[in-house]
Amino acid sequence: MQGTGVYAPEVLEFVRSANAYCSWMEESEQMEPVDFIRTSLGTLSRVYHHLVTMELPEPVMESGNEKFVTEQDWSSVYQKVLHLLGRYNEYLRIAEEDEFDRSELVTHHISEDLADIYQDLKDFTLQYRQGIEEIMNDAVWEVMDNFENYWGSKLLHALQALNSLYVSKTDPSADTDSGHDPGNDEDDGVPKYDPSFFTRLQDSNEEEI
Repeated sequence: MQGTGVYAPEVLEFVRSANAYCSWMEESEQMEPVDFIRTSLGTLSRVYHHLVTMELPEPVMESGNEKFVTEQDWSSVYQKVLHLLGRYNEYLRIAEEDEFDRSELVTHHISEDLADIYQDLKDFTLQYRQGIEEIMNDAVWEVMDNFENYWGSKLLHALQALNSLYVSKTDPSADTDSGHDPGNDEDDGVPKYDPSFFTRLQDSNEEEI
């Protein structure tokens, strides 16, 4: 018999895709940049697909679930992606309505997008595996709410940027072949880790609870 609620098939599929994404990010430093770009397309697409198949539950607890991802964890993911992509980590997108930037295009970073997604999915998987249905239910509610209000658009922006690198057959490692390290260049415009990214997501999560 198929499960229901927090054990529904669509929820279990999302848990698998979330776990796969987190493992993929944690092991990304072992990949070649072109393999990272290629596998990112399927990994991100599966997370998106399985999340939108779930139904949003009603939260049952008055306080939010415990958070597990630290700033150091977030920074580690950010730096891994930055090192893999180098100057290709940066992309342009159209400014959204709630942004203060008045220009038509906004500079953004794949590393920030993927680290923010990792933060939410890692917290979700660690909450869900506790096996307490109230915690599991609110973990599903919170990850879906954050998706709708925050990182769902980040996933799509990052996916589009990574797809552009894939179809253009971009190989970021080609920059390192000539002795250039894209992750450590102080003068090439490559963004460095900014802790405000992490605290901004934490603040937005707390406001939603």
